Amino acid sequence: MQRKFRKFKNKMNRKFQKLLDRIAFIFKLVFVLTILFFVVLFFITKPSKIVSDYFINHAEQAKNEGRITEEEFIQLFTPVAKDVEKTHGTRPSILIAQAALESDWGNSGLSKESNNYFGIKGSNGTEYVTKEYYDDEWESIHASFKHYDSIEDSIIDYANLIKNGTTWDSDFYLEVIEAPNYKDAAYAVQEAGYATDPEYANKLIYIIEEYHLYEIDN
Repeated sequence: MQRKFRKFKNKMNRKFQKLLDRIAFIFKLVFVLTILFFVVLFFITKPSKIVSDYFINHAEQAKNEGRITEEEFIQLFTPVAKDVEKTHGTRPSILIAQAALESDWGNSGLSKESNNYFGIKGSNGTEYVTKEYYDDEWESIHASFKHYDSIEDSIIDYANLIKNGTTWDSDFYLEVIEAPNYKDAAYAVQEAGYATDPEYANKLIYIIEEYHLYEIDN
C-alpha cells in the first residue's frame, strides 16, 4: 500500500511539476510577446523620423556630390513628404512636385547653397537672380531668399506656410490643404499666387503624372 501511495504521489508530483513548467513557459511567452508588441508599436509610431533622418543625411551627401537624379530626388523626399502629411496635412505629390520644380530637382544654386527647395523668399536671406512673369513676359530680378540649415528645415517651413498661411491671412493656402485631389491642389497653389508662372499648375500636374507621384498620396 505504501509503495502504491509513493508511486501515486510521485506521479502527481511529476504532473504538478509539468503544470508549473507550462505555467512558467506561458508567462515567459507572454512577457516576450509583450516586449515585442511594444517594440513593434514604437517602430510603427516613430519610424518616419528614423527613416527621414537616414534619407535626409543621404540627400545631403548626394547634394554635396552633385549627383541627385530625378528618381533619387523623389526617393529622398518621399519619407519626409509623408511625415508632414501627417503633421501638416500637405499632399505629398504636391510637395515633391513643387520641390522638384522650384529647385530644378535639387540642382539649382538656391537649393545647393541655401537648402531652399521651395523658392521661399525672406527679407534677411541670401540674394539670388530669379525669373518672375509680369505683363506677359519673363523678367530677371534680384530677390532675397531664405537660407536653411538642412533640407528638412526647408520642407518643414514650406509645410508650415501651406498649413498656417501668411502673416496677413492664416487661410491663404487653405484650399490647397482641402483640395480633394492633386489636380485641384495644383490649381489652388497657383490661384493663391505661390508663383507668377501662368503654367505653374500644369507643370506640377505634369511632374506628378510623369513620375506617378499621386501613388504616394493617401
